[in-house]
Amino acid sequence: MRPFALLLPLLFACGPSSSVDEGLGVIQELDTSEQGITAFVQSGQYRSWLAEPSVHETRAPHGSKVRVFFNDVVAQSLRDGNATHPVGSILVKELFEDDGKTVRGHALDVKIAPGSGKDTWIFYEGFGPSYSDNYYGRAHATCHGCHSDGKDYVTSPLP
Repeated sequence: MRPFALLLPLLFACGPSSSVDEGLGVIQELDTSEQGITAFVQSGQYRSWLAEPSVHETRAPHGSKVRVFFNDVVAQSLRDGNATHPVGSILVKELFEDDGKTVRGHALDVKIAPGSGKDTWIFYEGFGPSYSDNYYGRAHATCHGCHSDGKDYVTSPLP
């Protein structure tokens, strides 16, 4: 067997690819479909939420510069020191070009089920301008590994 043939399954198991819509409807006024999340981040509606004071360097795989926004649900849960966050917890991470001024994409996490574990979150990451080849899905294989380091998959501290 050729070495490339051994790698072929891995190429299709990782990386951005849209998955089937999770079919969960609206949570905290967010349409949790891939299309709904894309429209939400592109609209900038999250910008009224609690946010980190400025764009900053990050160690995360989302790129070198980011800024995180927290909806009221997850912000209160983090303040309370909860071990698991309630359904409706949402975080949006703006992903910037190296200049720290140009938004190149977004990552969003939404808690969709009570309890703990990767299956209680939908993870999303998309890049403009088209947002056509996104990471999206419940317990997305590319996302949950890094997020498992956080408290109930939330790795960003409150500002």
